[in-house]
Amino acid sequence: MQGKLTANRVSSIATGIFVFAGFGTGWLFWGLAIRQQINGATASAAGFGMLALMAAAIYIRRQAKRWPRAASDSSVLHAFVWINVLEWAAVFAAGYVCPRFGWADYFPTVVTLIGGLHFYPLARVFRNPLHYGTGTALVVWALAAAAFLPADRLQGITTLGTGALLWAAALVTIARAMSIMRANQTATVQA
Repeated sequence: MQGKLTANRVSSIATGIFVFAGFGTGWLFWGLAIRQQINGATASAAGFGMLALMAAAIYIRRQAKRWPRAASDSSVLHAFVWINVLEWAAVFAAGYVCPRFGWADYFPTVVTLIGGLHFYPLARVFRNPLHYGTGTALVVWALAAAAFLPADRLQGITTLGTGALLWAAALVTIARAMSIMRANQTATVQA
């Protein structure tokens, strides 16, 4: 999130928070379903957590109008689309390969690894070093889960951990966005 702050950049940050919140919630529900722990309390907690993260993203997106709009760079969108096409192709390939080799228990772990790896090119494309941290956290989590968790608990724990890491990435992004906007606003007022 370095460089001159623009309305486009603030909106992009908010979109990232929406994505982290949505996918994080999906992973949490997947883990709760695997562990057969979906009930009123867990579903409500996950739902309220997602709503809180999304409310922060909406607030940040609304703040975008305080900064000038820059010309859009179509190469960023093009790169983003290709990175995600490759990620989803790898996920579908894993969905095909894992069960055929008796690795069905490892599928969520492999998806976590793929998701983590896809953050590295995204960090470069969006010039967002926080994505390197998110990607590294997911890759380390996937490798540690595969190495240390028993097979009968691997799916449920991996999915819950992945969801928690994505929510943590949303929280870090919110805090960083608020800090950057505050510093940029102060610099604008002092200028």
